[in-house]
Amino acid sequence: MNVKFKMPKFGRKLTGSGMLKELLLTTLATSISIVLTFGTAHYIQLREAAQSQRQTAMMLIHDIDASVAVLESLAESEEKQKSAIQYVIDHFDEIDSLPEDTLYTALTMLGSIYNVDTYFDYSKEKIFNSSLDTWKNLSDVPFVDNMESFYQSRRLIDNEISHSPVWKFPISAEEYYELEVKFNVNGQSGNPYSTILKEKFKDQKIKHFIDYSTYRARTLRQWAHSWKRLSDRNKFIMNIDDKELAEYVKKSQRSGRTVSNSDIIGQWEDEISGKDMKYYDFVKPDSFSITERRHFANPFYSGDIIVTYFYGGKWNIKGDSLALNYSSESFKAEVDRSGITYRAEMRDSVETFIDRYFQVNRFIESGRKQLESMKVTLAVSTNKANDKIELVLGRSEDPGNEGIRSFYLKRVKNSTE
Repeated sequence: MNVKFKMPKFGRKLTGSGMLKELLLTTLATSISIVLTFGTAHYIQLREAAQSQRQTAMMLIHDIDASVAVLESLAESEEKQKSAIQYVIDHFDEIDSLPEDTLYTALTMLGSIYNVDTYFDYSKEKIFNSSLDTWKNLSDVPFVDNMESFYQSRRLIDNEISHSPVWKFPISAEEYYELEVKFNVNGQSGNPYSTILKEKFKDQKIKHFIDYSTYRARTLRQWAHSWKRLSDRNKFIMNIDDKELAEYVKKSQRSGRTVSNSDIIGQWEDEISGKDMKYYDFVKPDSFSITERRHFANPFYSGDIIVTYFYGGKWNIKGDSLALNYSSESFKAEVDRSGITYRAEMRDSVETFIDRYFQVNRFIESGRKQLESMKVTLAVSTNKANDKIELVLGRSEDPGNEGIRSFYLKRVKNSTE
């Protein structure tokens, strides 16, 4: 049966029953319009609330995963340092001839020139605790309870790592700095790290700290595992899979538009810090070269020693990612000391310093070793003018990287494609 509604025709004469019929039809049409309008608005509101809830949940879950990454990175560093220091202990009779990088890694277990107040980013926790919108969006009680438990656990662990004697470096930042200054300023011959380690190994407190290394690494792994389980639990509660979370992380870490092959071809520059620069040259169809120029100053000479590194490889863009495949054979290095001056009495110290730290062959050997089979994948996007590129390097692309890093390339003026 087909039912047809006729809208009232105003201006014509109506009988009593006709007027009532037209009034009912008008009221019905108005009611349907109101229901559709408010119903649609309510549906949109509910959908937006659900989306907001998922966005908030993913932000907090990612905070757990990022904290897990911090603990795993600390555990990896602890294990690497313990391996180096154990090697030094096992070859103590040959310590003066051991590689400097091994000795330096061993020494970093005992102290650092930097003081670290906290290892974690607390910005998401502040949002969780202070934002009314967050509490309004998170209606799932188990999820909220899990986040409160995680944040309480993280504060306790951060305090433990930062202040407990089991974790505290036996060489203070001040002492470590004084040792650095002593050996750099005096330009002493020989291996400074072996001299420091031979002296420090006599200290029973340092031996005790080394013995506890396995405990520290194991504890970090255990804490990380417990947080992983909490993250998985929250993903299950909110029905969030790893793919959806990865997409959220990718979007939250970048802005701008997707880059095509033609967008990236040309020359770009990256200011590393101060006078240090890095230049990229992307050439058709798939080759790239990098020129990295770094300046080194020192208290016992004026001016800078400039070290320039040259290397490159192949590149390609797939989706929103830039893949760089490095060629170890491409690595070259140059040392320019023409810009430095020093007092005559400092000649021996300066020459000793340069011979120790600025050997071109050592730079090339080390650089080629680092680039062996090296492939880096970065999230890439560009601004509307296509004169700046954002590159994001994260743990998902490079497991050896500590955390997320973003940096920006600026197109060189008059760059040709």
